[in-house]
Amino acid sequence: MNTFIICASGPSLNKSDCELISGSGLPVIAVNSTWRAVPDCEYIYAGDLRWWDANIDVLPSSVSRWTCNYRAHKRYGLNLFDTDTRWAFNSGQRSILFAASQGAKNIILLGFDCSINGGSHWHGDHFGLDNPTAESVTRWRGEFANTARALTGKVNIINSSRQTALKCFRRLGLNEALREVAC
Repeated sequence: MNTFIICASGPSLNKSDCELISGSGLPVIAVNSTWRAVPDCEYIYAGDLRWWDANIDVLPSSVSRWTCNYRAHKRYGLNLFDTDTRWAFNSGQRSILFAASQGAKNIILLGFDCSINGGSHWHGDHFGLDNPTAESVTRWRGEFANTARALTGKVNIINSSRQTALKCFRRLGLNEALREVAC
């Protein structure tokens, strides 16, 4: 498949968008707890060992589970996306690189708000885990910009998030993005 949809957990992610992509026939990568919004996703991607520790027992067994965290890979038998994690990163940013490694030529992003102005996540704060801060979302914007530069000319990345602070990806409404990648 050359088109992937990635759903992150920004507060702008909504039910109607999730229903639309579930019926699109395109593979969906859910970042962290967003698998709950898109239960028929093909992939769950999370880089945080503590998230896996807290969630492994409730995840659907039918979903392909991926991480860049070597300890999570070893502890839970997860698929390892072997990527350099010596520097700061976030699971949404790494899920884009993961999709590119799977041959994606088009990636549609949803829930990539990269801001805490509308709250922390579509599902509210994580309990006992880290939640976004003003400092972390500022850092993430730089990480996404680096990813955009690295994939320029290789992958068409469309940010269809309803709200976003990211300026590094082309913006397009979800329906229009789906039409574009269908051509």
